[in-house]
Amino acid sequence: MTLLFWTRYLQAISLLFAALGAFWAVTGSFDPFGVWDSAFARAFYNAPTLSSDVARAKEFILAPFGATAAGYFLLQFFIAKHAFPTRERWAYQAVVVSFLFWFLLDSSMSALHGAYFNILFANVPSLFAMLPVFFLRGHFRSRADQPGHSVAESE
Repeated sequence: MTLLFWTRYLQAISLLFAALGAFWAVTGSFDPFGVWDSAFARAFYNAPTLSSDVARAKEFILAPFGATAAGYFLLQFFIAKHAFPTRERWAYQAVVVSFLFWFLLDSSMSALHGAYFNILFANVPSLFAMLPVFFLRGHFRSRADQPGHSVAESE
């Protein structure tokens, strides 16, 4: 597959994830079917559903969380739209390193708290969605490798 194809793929999943973040912020829910909420209730409260107080707190927490996710993925979209086509290595590194940092930290903290459902429902699908991007490294150049730039300009 070409860099253009995978750049458009990254743009599309960035917009999809941004829309999901906005959905979380507005609705206070990760999914309309309540699967994540049920798993959360079982893992932390040994109950089939969340109490109304916990559900209310979760809905509030998802407002800034979802808004932050939406903003991040819009930023990723613009990086993919403007810096990937020019093969700027910083853009590739920014997308891959920030994703891996999130994935490792979120998965570690989820495991530490026994929230394995979050790794399964959120992190693993995100990893599969981003996986093709990891293999694009060879398409990106450092600034010194780009035409019209000398090594002195890169330092």
